[in-house]
Amino acid sequence: MRSYILVAVGGAIGASLRWGVGELLGRPAASFPFATLLVNVTGCILIGLAARSLVRGSDRWQLGVTGLLGGLTTFSTFAAETRGLVDAGHADQALLYVAVSIVAGLAAVEIARGDWARR
Repeated sequence: MRSYILVAVGGAIGASLRWGVGELLGRPAASFPFATLLVNVTGCILIGLAARSLVRGSDRWQLGVTGLLGGLTTFSTFAAETRGLVDAGHADQALLYVAVSIVAGLAAVEIARGDWARR
């Protein structure tokens, strides 16, 4: 039961942070979805750091990180916003959003893990 509570608390914090970023940056209907891009890339940085730091860490911290990053990042919103851009006639922005999200996310994990520095 303790595991579920740790994940739930982390998830509540992550979801609240995501909501706050969206409120701070605004949510215009047909413009580039910077807020979701920001939280998703931030989540990639944090999971990269967690992968490096928490491998030998306690299970409790790993559960909290799982909840926090699960609540912070959002693939479903990414997909819906991409579709929204296409529906609004902004296929070029949708393609840019997908490309930047994937490249920046993968780069963020790689840099945060520090594997590139060991090669």
